Amino acid sequence: LAGERTPHNNVRASGSFIGLRHEHDRAALAYAVMEGVTLGLMDGASSLQSGQGTQTDWALVGGGAQSDVWAQMLASGFVRPMVRYSSAHAAGALGAARLAWLADGGNEADVCAVRGAAHRFEPVAAESAHLQERFSRFVGLYPAVVDQFV
Repeated sequence: LAGERTPHNNVRASGSFIGLRHEHDRAALAYAVMEGVTLGLMDGASSLQSGQGTQTDWALVGGGAQSDVWAQMLASGFVRPMVRYSSAHAAGALGAARLAWLADGGNEADVCAVRGAAHRFEPVAAESAHLQERFSRFVGLYPAVVDQFV
């Protein structure tokens, strides 16, 4: 809703519903928003493929991380485990505090120790297949609608 940065770098890009029909209810629209954000993250990550490293689990942080449904969707979309730590809601502040601790001479092993995994989400094969098919359609949509963003 505030433009797209990676991989398109287009501040005018905006969200849209494609294929909306009468049978779609509020739940379908809410799912579509979550799926659209997930697919957008997948699109951005695919442009950074070489930078993903060897980390097998990805940590979920922020407000969206509190949703089990979204966490599961992300695990299945990225086809990798996602971990939500008990401190996910304050990850930004904790990250800043850890950097300050390091700058003040903190031991790197202590500062960077992983603490408090609250829940682990594993990819679900059927959901992964569904999201991969949707992702193929998703990446084809941007070139088709880019001229509509004003």
